[in-house]
Amino acid sequence: MHAGQVVAKLREAEAALDHSPHAEALSEIAGLAATIAEQHVDGHIGALLPKPLLEGKKPVRDREVLRVAIAVVLIAGGFVGLAFLGLPDMATVAAETAWAVLILMAFFGSNWARYLPVFELFKPGP
Repeated sequence: MHAGQVVAKLREAEAALDHSPHAEALSEIAGLAATIAEQHVDGHIGALLPKPLLEGKKPVRDREVLRVAIAVVLIAGGFVGLAFLGLPDMATVAAETAWAVLILMAFFGSNWARYLPVFELFKPGP
């Protein structure tokens, strides 16, 4: 719960960049990051930011596992759909790769390459 509240506070500070003077908003973000780093170094993982800063913050939910699962299902579904097109093997492999990369990019944005190990799920068996 604490980690979700910390994320909510950081997102709030980041959103201030859109409507507050940049120097002020960046100063707040830097202060939060410094506090989190200090607490982490001191081993206070469950107290990265002081409680008063987190009061009233609804914890952000971590949906990464759900996004990975949906991406895997969509990739697999695309592979099955491509198999019905009757394309040559080389074209099918290229289309499957493009499909998988597009799905990863759609779900994970600029961090899509971090999820390339998902391809290991689709390797042919021994």
